[in-house]
Amino acid sequence: MHAARVLPRWWWAARGGVCARVCAVRRAAPGRVRATAGIPRALTTAAPETIYALSSGRPPCGVSVVRVSGPRVPDVYAALCPGAAPLVPRRATLRTLRDPRTGEPLDDALLLFFPARHSYTGEAVLELHVHGSPAVVRDTLLALADVDAQAVRPAAPGEFTRRAFEQGRMDLTSCEALDALLRAETSTQRRLALQTGGGRQAQVYAALRRELLEAMVRVEAMLDFSDEDGIDDALWAPVCDAVARLRARLRRELPGGRAPYLDAVLHGTRLVLYGRPNAGKSLLLNRLVRREAAIVSAEPGTTRDVVQVALELHGFRVLLTDTAGLRDAGGAIEQQGIARAQSTCPTYAAHIREADLAVLVCDAAEACRVLGGVPAAGATAVSARGARVLGMQDAARDVFLFVNKMDAARGARAAPAPAADDALAARVWHGSALHDEGVDALLADLGAELCERHAADLSEPPLVTEARHAHLLRQVLATLDAWADTFGAAHDPDVTLAAEELRHAAYLVGQITGESMAADEVLGAIFARFCIGK
Repeated sequence: MHAARVLPRWWWAARGGVCARVCAVRRAAPGRVRATAGIPRALTTAAPETIYALSSGRPPCGVSVVRVSGPRVPDVYAALCPGAAPLVPRRATLRTLRDPRTGEPLDDALLLFFPARHSYTGEAVLELHVHGSPAVVRDTLLALADVDAQAVRPAAPGEFTRRAFEQGRMDLTSCEALDALLRAETSTQRRLALQTGGGRQAQVYAALRRELLEAMVRVEAMLDFSDEDGIDDALWAPVCDAVARLRARLRRELPGGRAPYLDAVLHGTRLVLYGRPNAGKSLLLNRLVRREAAIVSAEPGTTRDVVQVALELHGFRVLLTDTAGLRDAGGAIEQQGIARAQSTCPTYAAHIREADLAVLVCDAAEACRVLGGVPAAGATAVSARGARVLGMQDAARDVFLFVNKMDAARGARAAPAPAADDALAARVWHGSALHDEGVDALLADLGAELCERHAADLSEPPLVTEARHAHLLRQVLATLDAWADTFGAAHDPDVTLAAEELRHAAYLVGQITGESMAADEVLGAIFARFCIGK
């Protein structure tokens, strides 16, 4: 019904509009291949300009990679390596680079040539692997600028990847996954980027779009066979069922379903240390991150501001926050720090509630005074009233209690079991931040908690990893909700309009992968996030 795409074509069109722009890659006609300066011209494409940029990290470094892509790659090679032998595609070859104006040697470099349709961008690509000194890289880029200022120019941010998209080498979700991989700071971010890249997330969207198109085909079939008795009823029920399944799936995938996991991976888990002043929160934070991130002093109220530090815990990014301990006494500066902790959310209690994990830190001597002893380590029950005295803010969430300064409470008796009406389930750790005791156990258990919460979410690529995905899928869901309200229970539905609404929903899904694009501004926003050279 829909012809298979032999060559990638991209349409930028509004709903119900016509094609506004078509980008097509045409295979070169078979014929005689004429070598020019060592690179076959028949293996290059007819893109308007050739671009170049440093694709590796900033020098100085061992090796720097300068990438050149476009139809003038043969001329670039001829200008930098005059009289050199032809390059064999995908084979590293040692060449002396020379200044195109003076002929002065610039560097002995390894060159790699990738022919059109067999390169990252889909165009002819030349990579110059030069020594990574600032002078060599600078002079190599200046030499490229001297080849042909009209046809060879520096690349814009993300332009290599944008050309790969426009040449059909990548879909938009793969481009976004590549950007996420380049920015990944934790193992889970890396895994998610690899899981959604390489067309894997696009396959999920392709299946979703295929379901919509199949439902649309069933509706359109009613126009062709409307005179046959029973055909409408036989086709209408499966269409309604398909729409219901898709609506349910989108509600699961959109924020509110798998969003907590994605938020933890992409933006980090919020872990708050809180409790009474001088409980050792700042020293514990320093032990957890293995550096002096917070000022530590025996004077109560030393922490006068919100201290937030990022760390990786079992592959997850964790935003660890230490706040000023809450107490009535204290100077103006200390009270300002407490106020800032409270201003993060409307109230201090709300600040604790909005954290993904919150660890109450208490002094062992204080625990003995309030609870009648030190609560047992591990999963146990503590007095709810006593926990509130120690600083607990929200008994409705998981209670994590780190009993600090155990080195000063050796031999302290165990806390008695609380009354049934006062019992509060808690997870308790014993330790001493001063002597770095119990910190590793706390980290291990918190990491295991994160893995347990999110283990099931790594089974398949999620639909939503970008705000753009969520925005378009909400439009798809709104379209399907309106479809169900209008046509789901209708006795004599307008099948023409019903088919058009399903077609529009499929069009919106196609916008996510790039099969149907809405505007050039969308592409600009996506590729502008990339670094120059990618």
